[in-house]
Amino acid sequence: MKKSLLTLITLALVLVNLVLTAITAISIIPEVKQANELVAKVSEAIDLDVESASGVSGRSNIPIADLVYYNLTDKITVNLRPGSDGNSHMAVLTVSLELNSKHKDYQTLYGNLDTQNNMISSEISSIVSSYTYDNVQDSMNEIQQTVKERLAGIFGNEFVVGVNITPLYQ
Repeated sequence: MKKSLLTLITLALVLVNLVLTAITAISIIPEVKQANELVAKVSEAIDLDVESASGVSGRSNIPIADLVYYNLTDKITVNLRPGSDGNSHMAVLTVSLELNSKHKDYQTLYGNLDTQNNMISSEISSIVSSYTYDNVQDSMNEIQQTVKERLAGIFGNEFVVGVNITPLYQ
């Protein structure tokens, strides 16, 4: 008789525990959904602020079909800052610009690129020459982003959407 009574009490407690767990889960699920929605909204707002604060949005917004590549006609030779070895080094750069063909002033700006090769080369040289041989290799993504931002300031946002630099070091 004692074993049957203990079994019934255990069964009753298990059922009460199951009911309370179900009530807790039902009451928590809507709160979790609301918290997830809030987190999603905040992360979207942060992404928008980061993009607008930089002043230059990435090429991710522009379809590949709308990109046009413009290769600078001449290679750019840049004297690098002396590095830890104390020797002078040079970099020979081949530069390609990724342009947005759907930009409102695309025809005008693209037509003037041939005459502005020297100005573009000068901007790139001034940026790359501030690096040493030791750190220019590791900083190529940073250099390309800086060049892109500088050219976006000159030509306006959304025209130059990417810069590809291929270096040869000496």
